[in-house]
Amino acid sequence: MEQQLLTAYLCFWLAVFGAVAGSFLDCAASRWAGGDPHPFAGRSRCGSCGRTLGARDLVPVFSYIIRRGRCRYCGEKIPIECLIAELAGAAGFAVLGLRFGLSLELGQWLIFAVLLLALSLTDWAARIIPDKLLLLMAANRAVWFFVLGQGVREALEAVRALVVPAALLALVLVMEKLLGREAMGGGDIKLLFVLALYLGWAELFLTLLAGCLLGLLWAALTGGKRGTAMPFGPFLALGAMLTVCYGGPVLEWYFGLF
Repeated sequence: MEQQLLTAYLCFWLAVFGAVAGSFLDCAASRWAGGDPHPFAGRSRCGSCGRTLGARDLVPVFSYIIRRGRCRYCGEKIPIECLIAELAGAAGFAVLGLRFGLSLELGQWLIFAVLLLALSLTDWAARIIPDKLLLLMAANRAVWFFVLGQGVREALEAVRALVVPAALLALVLVMEKLLGREAMGGGDIKLLFVLALYLGWAELFLTLLAGCLLGLLWAALTGGKRGTAMPFGPFLALGAMLTVCYGGPVLEWYFGLF
C-alpha cells in the first residue's frame, strides 16, 4: 500500500509538470511557426487580441476548461491544440512514472518525452522537425548511456536497431524514384534514426507500425483526403511513447507465438 501511494504521489506531480511543459512548448511552437525569432522570450499572450495573460489564465488544462476554451479578454476561441499539448504532457509524464517509478532511468525518459512533444508540436504547426531537437535527443541518449553505466550490449543493440531506419530509407528512395514524388519526409526518417538510439530493432518496428496505424486512424476520424499532407512526426512520437511504456508485453506475446 505504501509503495502504491508513493507511485500515485509521484505520478500526480509528474502529470502537473508534464502539463506545464506541454503548455510552455505549445506556446513556443506556435510562436516559432509564426516566424517569431525569439519563441521562448516574453510573456504569454492571446493570439487574437494580443493581451498579456495573467496567472489565472495560464493554469494548464483548468484555465481552458473554466474559460470554455475562450480568451477572458476578447472572447475568441483558444486553439484546441493548447489543451491537447497540456493533456499530452500530463499523460506522458504520468505514464512514464508508472512504467519506471522513482528511478535514475526515469530522468532519461522524461527528457525524451519533452523533446518528442516539442518536435511533435513544431511538426504539426509548421510541417517540419527541427534538426536541433533531433540533435538534443541524440545528445540526451549519449549522456544517459554513461550515467546509467551501459556498455557493449546496449551499444550493439543500437547498431542493430539502426538497420531498421536504414532499410526504410533505402525503400523510400526507391519509391520516390519510381513515383517521382516524396514518399516520406526527411525529418521522419531522421527521427527514426534517433529513436534507434533508444529502442531495440523490434521496438522500433513496433513504433513504426503503431505510428502508421495511429496516422491512418486519425485520417479516418478527421476525414482526411487522399493526397492531403499530414505530419507523421506526432504519430511516430506517440508510437514511440506507447512502445516504451507498453511495448514489452506486446513483443513478448508476439515472439511467444513462434
